[in-house]
Amino acid sequence: MGSDPGVGVDPAYQVGEVIDPETEDAAVVLGESIRRLMSAAVLTGLDAADRIAIAAEIDQLTERLSVDLRAIMPWPAPESMARAMRPFSPVIGTANPLAPPMTVENLSDGTVIGQVTFEPIHEGPPGGVHGGWVASVLDQLLGHANAAAGAVGMTAELTVRYRRRTPYGVPLQLRARNDSIDGRRVHSSGEIVADGVVTAEATGFFLQPSAARIAQIKGILGAPADASADGVA
Repeated sequence: MGSDPGVGVDPAYQVGEVIDPETEDAAVVLGESIRRLMSAAVLTGLDAADRIAIAAEIDQLTERLSVDLRAIMPWPAPESMARAMRPFSPVIGTANPLAPPMTVENLSDGTVIGQVTFEPIHEGPPGGVHGGWVASVLDQLLGHANAAAGAVGMTAELTVRYRRRTPYGVPLQLRARNDSIDGRRVHSSGEIVADGVVTAEATGFFLQPSAARIAQIKGILGAPADASADGVA
């Protein structure tokens, strides 16, 4: 049942409902369609009149989508999040039109690899990906590397070195690994590679959530008290 988004909601202390698989599959179809629309919106050569007419049609569709709004985005089940399945994530979520989206794979040696192809809508410098998006995918993959090492945490500090322009329209490879775990303090690093050349590097400092915070989230999710914290921090 929908509610007025943003009213009386503290996202840091709430977890979205878990939607059923059929609805999630449909959300992915919708997300992909809107993603194509977003790309077309920045590349179209239509004249002003056509753009205004199309905007009016889109507004009508937005009204239909807005009939039943949640306060916050849905979440997958905890076991799905532990496997990096976040369909509404703004970085890896196939149901989120904002996401490129990036795919992630854990290797047996603890390294995590990702692949993503950015579009013109993600452009910053001419022919290159905006630096904010470069940082976002690196931050995401470092988080996955920490999770693979059993040290899920929130980003406290991210340092990105932009070595050269990161191109869009071509597949990019990303690599990340956990470097150290010292109590709640976690460090990891990673890089983006385009055609064999490193375009950006990142190091990150993450903090694992406190026991009280983990217990709180598990309580909201209905997970057992002794369940793994992976993906629910």
